[in-house]
Amino acid sequence: MYRTGRFILICLLALLTSGAAAQKKVYSPFARYGIGNMEQQGTFRSRAMGGISSGLRDNLTLNYLTPASYSSIDTASFLFDFGLDYGVVKLDEDDLTYYSQDLSFSHLMLGFPVTKGLGVAAAIVPYSNAFYNIGGETSTGGVAGDLYEHHMGTGGYQKVLLGAGYSPLRYLSAGVNMFLIFGDVMRLNDFIFTSDNNYFNTRKQSSITMNGIGLEASMQVMVPLPDKWYVNGGFNFTPSFSLKTSTDDIIFRYSSYQTSLLSSDTLYQASGTTTSRLPATIRAGIAVGKTDKFTAGADIVYSKWTEASLPDTYGTYRDAISLHAGAEYIPDKYSIYNFFDRLEYRIGCRYGESYTLFEDDRLNEYGITFGAGIPMRRSRSRISLFVDMSSRGNIDDSMVRETMITVGASLNLFDYWFLKAKYE
Repeated sequence: MYRTGRFILICLLALLTSGAAAQKKVYSPFARYGIGNMEQQGTFRSRAMGGISSGLRDNLTLNYLTPASYSSIDTASFLFDFGLDYGVVKLDEDDLTYYSQDLSFSHLMLGFPVTKGLGVAAAIVPYSNAFYNIGGETSTGGVAGDLYEHHMGTGGYQKVLLGAGYSPLRYLSAGVNMFLIFGDVMRLNDFIFTSDNNYFNTRKQSSITMNGIGLEASMQVMVPLPDKWYVNGGFNFTPSFSLKTSTDDIIFRYSSYQTSLLSSDTLYQASGTTTSRLPATIRAGIAVGKTDKFTAGADIVYSKWTEASLPDTYGTYRDAISLHAGAEYIPDKYSIYNFFDRLEYRIGCRYGESYTLFEDDRLNEYGITFGAGIPMRRSRSRISLFVDMSSRGNIDDSMVRETMITVGASLNLFDYWFLKAKYE
């Protein structure tokens, strides 16, 4: 019980220190559209394998993207997973290069069994981020001279979920997550006359707050094969869901001489409440492997963004598809002689289409991933590491090229409830 008590204390401290999920504060011009850039989802094991999840089942790790997998949690066990990641973004446009970087919270997950074949889990993860910082000078074509436009966004949305997975039959499991999406985005648009300080500049400031509840359901079919080989197939469906949306807009003009009595003048202000709607999503995939030795899989994800409704946002929405593939290899999981033989080696790749158009062009993203699982001594716990390198955009098409490298580390703790150690 002492070990379990320490385990619970670590969980509570992680909750207190993480607070609410935070977005990665790296600036991307593509985050100006819709609800921002969608965060890469999944545990670090999943993300190191290209983001696959539909066919993954593991009694030592949680897979919140496929709630049917919760039924694999061992009886009397308790799982906790907490991760941080660090991202660096490089933006290239013509002869200009810009860098942005940030260390942020990635995920917090808890899971445990209710009874044999029935497991529950909870998680908090980032959902999207809307950090961008864009500026440029244009000519008004009149006596006003040059105009400098500055557009900046901050904030994003988080996802909190609670789910259960149940296996009514030996080779079949079903699960469901109930989740809450919440957060807010702030946008500032400045129009500044740089040629003459006698002109009034204009600022439009917008704030959008959204929150709503949705459901996602999944099913897994597990087919055992001789010599510990297996094939798992998975299917996940998230129906479209509504979000209560509050907007607050203000437009005012201001003088460069802030000491003037006319330094600021409100031109327009309005607040309102409306409803946004996020699209239905389907994820399906397969995993083939040998227990404690090898796993390989692939997923396809389809989101019907043409049916989405996002008032007071920028962008033209298009249905989006993403493809994921990856593998994991363990030389000798139970080796007592070579530490490196016990490591879990992972590699993967992914391709994704943007759900919005950027200057009337679809934006595609390509990424490669790899990582490792490091088992802790005399324990079923592990540390998971991953690296994700991705690129999107093309300078040749008069777009910005964005290159991003993300590295992450998570602590995946495994413990048993109510089991007293024979030796202290």
